[in-house]
Amino acid sequence: MFVNPFMAIASEFIQIIVAAIYAITLFYTIVTFQRSKKLDQITSLGDVMNELRDVDRELAKIPSGSQFDDVRNSWYIRMFNSLDWLSFTINERVITDKKLIEYIKPMIISYYEETFLKSGSVNERDSSHYQQLKKLYQTVKKEV
Repeated sequence: MFVNPFMAIASEFIQIIVAAIYAITLFYTIVTFQRSKKLDQITSLGDVMNELRDVDRELAKIPSGSQFDDVRNSWYIRMFNSLDWLSFTINERVITDKKLIEYIKPMIISYYEETFLKSGSVNERDSSHYQQLKKLYQTVKKEV
């Protein structure tokens, strides 16, 4: 059987084009996945930051005085839970973007030293609660 050399070249050319299209598609799929992962991390961090901002606003509205300590304490618990959740996502590598982590390091140190240690009850500071926050603080403090 006679094979036309032109047909063989055209067939190889088509295979090369198909392989190139497949490689380009794979490349864009990987890029899209990476962007989606980064966007998810930004969204998660944004949710926690919004929660912390809301708690800060509510704490600012509470009048000073020991009669409001219970109300104030409930808001601090909510803040510490949000910080612990953020710490968990970083410690467990759910949030891995180095720029995002570098951005929040000073915030973690500030919340821990100025709020958790000063406003958290002795039971909260010494108990097994907020272990992720404590772990992240120790890690961040070593790096600074």
